[in-house]
Formats: sequence, structure tokens, C-alpha cells
Amino acid sequence: MEDIIGKVLEGRYRIVELLGGGGMARVYKAKDLLLDRIVTIKVLRDEYAKDAEFLAGFRREAQAVARLSHPNVVSLFDVGREGDLHYLIMEYVEGKSLKEFLKERGPLTPQEAVKIALQICDALEHAHVNGIIHRDVKPHNILITADGRVKVTDFGIAQAVNEGSMAQGGTLLGSVHYLAPEQAQGRSSGVAADIYSLGVVLYEMLVGFPPFQGKTPLEVAIKHIQDPPPPLKDVPPALERVVIRALEKDPERRYPSVAALRRDLQALDRVWEDESYATRVISPINPTEAVGETGRKGKRRSPWLWLGLTLLFLALAIGGLWTGFRYYWLVGEVEVPKVIGLKEEAALRRLEEAGLRGQVGKYIYSEAPEGEVVDQTPSPREKVKRGRSVILTVSKGTRMVVVPRVIGLSEREARATLENAGFKVAADSLKAYHPTIPEGSVVEQSLPGGSRQPEGTVVRLVVSKGPEPQMVSVPKLVGLTLGQAQQQLAAASLEVGNISYKRSEEYFPDTVMEQDPPGGSSLLQGSKVNLVVSQGPGPARKEAVITVPPAPDDKPHDIRIIVEDAKGTREVFRDKQEKGKQLLARITYYGKGKLQVFRDGERIYVQDLP
Repeated sequence: MEDIIGKVLEGRYRIVELLGGGGMARVYKAKDLLLDRIVTIKVLRDEYAKDAEFLAGFRREAQAVARLSHPNVVSLFDVGREGDLHYLIMEYVEGKSLKEFLKERGPLTPQEAVKIALQICDALEHAHVNGIIHRDVKPHNILITADGRVKVTDFGIAQAVNEGSMAQGGTLLGSVHYLAPEQAQGRSSGVAADIYSLGVVLYEMLVGFPPFQGKTPLEVAIKHIQDPPPPLKDVPPALERVVIRALEKDPERRYPSVAALRRDLQALDRVWEDESYATRVISPINPTEAVGETGRKGKRRSPWLWLGLTLLFLALAIGGLWTGFRYYWLVGEVEVPKVIGLKEEAALRRLEEAGLRGQVGKYIYSEAPEGEVVDQTPSPREKVKRGRSVILTVSKGTRMVVVPRVIGLSEREARATLENAGFKVAADSLKAYHPTIPEGSVVEQSLPGGSRQPEGTVVRLVVSKGPEPQMVSVPKLVGLTLGQAQQQLAAASLEVGNISYKRSEEYFPDTVMEQDPPGGSSLLQGSKVNLVVSQGPGPARKEAVITVPPAPDDKPHDIRIIVEDAKGTREVFRDKQEKGKQLLARITYYGKGKLQVFRDGERIYVQDLP
């Protein structure tokens, strides 16, 4: 992979330094020049970047994970590509991985381990509620900030990575110590696999290393499938039971959900926080070193000492049992206050004041202002045990969406495009003339294409009515057939208006006998012309005999006769006139008319026809 330090991706992200790398990607620190913030960029290694099938799955998973928004989840901002580089743009977290933390600190106290596990539970539950399975929960993917905040990263990305790894070599190097048995067997994995992996992480936090070790990844995978986890030493039995249940081989025997696992961890955490139930440490007493009444070693203890010690242990045990009983069974009920409409911090304080534990279950886009609580479970005024968790849904504000450019699309296509992008379209589009955009297509949109606007914003469209109409001359239609008249009107950008029919002896059937407005007048393009069409019977058929005298030059000539009558202008006779002879021509005409006689193309006379 080329050295990209100093390179600016997308004209926006300047690569500052290499932070590290794993089997899938190299991780860089970068500066977002647009928003003036530090981000993390994970650049895929070449073997993944060149696999089209892997990239398709990778992008699908990344797009799904980008919907997650939670304080314990490392945010995924975007998926990018520049040339041969494919990368993720993520939130930058100042801190170290849990793996590094354990290397420095060694095993954690039960209290420390539980507090970290609770934050991991919050992150996983948020993802599961949103349909995302991590599939690669391990200390390497868990970050801890300087103030103790846990941030889980690489959600869902393992799905694409695992498929690519199996295709290339059949193993999942680096993750095998945290695989659920069903993953090691190549079976489908879901929520239960994340619970198992979290159990492995909790085990490692308590003892300093994962429960299963081996010389090869295959050996470790087989132990996940077959071997019970080694017993936990110096761990409270209640916490050990939680870990063992999370590490059940059969997914059906594990916790049914991360929420169920978190409830058991919260119960332990509350007990440890209760001062009246604080841990008492009493060193074991060696009878051979006990000091008797004489003050010398090896002397027999007084029976009163044994009695006192016994009573002390009984008092401690009864006190502990009573505290636990009081906590779990005798806690009072409280009414859940309404926190919908409050800001997140105010809602959490209000619940704490009421003796309840507030927890954000998910962040969603809504019309409510960012940070405002929009839902809560249990509901307001419901009676619940003191100390119960109230799950909040908090608004992320309105989602900002890129407005599609729809100018030039048909109105129907534009509406579908905008609605699919999350916008609303005003029902009543405006109409306007446009010299080039066809009628029915969009010429203007109220929100500029390419801009980012709140999801659900109303977009108003301006739709073309075509070019602005001009004044045209109305063609003369009288005497034309109806079909010919319609063609003439269309050619003049006019429309046929009302068509009425009337009996006529002057015009043949289906012939235009009247028009309104008349031919030669001016009219706006698109206007209508009304027509009156003849029903017949039309003009009567007539005959006439025409005498053509001989030419004075005593030569033969060509004779033609043209008639203008109800049928129009046409040639009705053509013949040779012999030299010195008179020519008789019998013609047919309709209605009144006029004839013209031509000799060798020269008109010699005109005659009206009655």
C-alpha cells in the first residue's frame, strides 16, 4: 500500500499520521478540513480493496452501521473511495484499547470489570435494537478514554471481513480467542454470539487472559466448541455465574439478550455500591499462631474467643442476607416521572431524583430538537420498583438529506425521486412557460438540488407549460375536408374547437363550410377554431357542351379546359384540335362555377357556369 501521509482525500481529509493496522486495514489519524476536527480513517488493504464481492458486502454493512448513534459506540461518519483506496471515516477517540489497558494493568477488580462490561452492554444493546450484530467483540475493538468512557468500534464490519477471510484462508486470525462455538463451526451467528464474545472479554478482564489457549487457531476453536472454561479464582460466585452463563456452548442456554445480561451485572454493581453491604475482609486465623489468654503462641484458645468469632461471622452473614433481601424484595415502589420533552441530561437527573436509573436506549431522527427525549419505557406515572432502569429514546434532531436535482424530469418522476429521498412534495405544482423544457417537465424546484436540507421538508415544483405561445395566422379551411382542416390547424399550432354539422347543397359531405374565426385572422398559439361541416347532399351534378372555334393560323393545337366549382379547381378536358376545325367538348361540373379554355397553354377565353 502506498504511503499516503500528507495526502488529502476527497479534497477534505488530510492524512496526519499512521496509528496502526490490523489484518483488514491500516488506521490513520486525519484532519477534517471542512469541519475542523480530527477523525480516524481506516484504509482497506489491497487484498480486500480489489475484491468486488467483498467491497459490496463491506459497503452494505458500513451503511447499516452508520445509522448507530450512541455514547458508547464509535461513530461511523462515511464510506469513501478515491482511486484504488477504499476507506471508512470514523470518530477519533483519544485513548487506548482494552487490550492495551489490560497489558498495562493486568487483571481488573470485579467492580472495575463489571463497570466496563456494563458500558459494552449498552453499546451492544443499542446495536442489536437497530438490527446490527457486531460478530467480532474483543478487547482490541473496545476503546477506553482518559475519563473512563468505553467506546466499542468496528460494528458489523466483521461480517464482510469474516467472509473475505474465509474465502482467502479459512481462518479468522486475531479473533479466534473470542469466537462463539457456532462461529467456530461456520454456522450463522446472531445476538447470542455477541453475548458469548462479551463473556470471553469479561473473563479476560477478571484473570488477565482469555479462557481458551492453544498453539494454533484451530486448537483454540476446538476448545470453544468442546471444553468448559477453566474456573475463575478469587471472583465473587455471583459474578462467576454470570460469566459461565454467557459462555454456555448452546446459544439457547446463554442470556436471551444483552439487556438480560446487563440486568444481572447491574444488580451486582448496585450491591457493591451499597455502603451497608460493602465487602468486609477478614484474614483467616491459623490456630497454631493464635494468641491465647497468656499471650504466648501455641496455647489453647479460650472458648469465649471461639464463641465471639462465631457470633461475629453469623452477624455479618445475617446482615448481608438482610441487606440483599431488603434490596431485592423490600424496596419501595415509585411513580415514573414524565421526562418526554426534557433534554437528555435533565431527564437523567429527574429520574435519578425519583430513585430510578435513566438509560438512553437509542437515538433517532425526529422533528423534536436535538437532545430532547421523545419516548420512555416504562411510561409516565407507571408504578415500578425503586432503582429500576428507565429506557429513553432521544432525538438526534432532523436528519439532513441531500436534495436530488429534478429539473428536466417529468413531474411524476420528480415527485417519486424527491419522496424516495425523504422529502414531501407540494400537491399543487406551479405552471410556467419555458422555451426549451417540454411541457409537463420540471423547470424549477424550491430547494436547490445538491443542497442538504431537513428530511421531510416540503418541496414545491414549477412545471413547464412548454414554449410561450405566439400569434399565428388562421388558415382558410372552408372547402377542405374535415381531415385536411385538422392537419392545417395542427401545422399552425392551433386546435380544433367545436365541430357542428349542417345540411348543405353547396358543399359536399364532410367538407368544411364555415369556420370561426375566419381564415386570415390572427390567433394565439394553442387557441381553438370552431368548424361547421356539411352533411350533404352537396351541389348537383351538371353538364355543358363547350365549342372551341378553329385557330386563325390553320394549324393543329393542344386544347385544355379547367373548371372551378364546388369540387375545387381541376382539369376536365384535354385534346388535339385539328387545323381549321371547330372542337366540341362535353364537361361535367357541380353547382356554380367557372371554366377556362387554354390553347397551347395560352388562355383564350373564360366562361361562367350557371
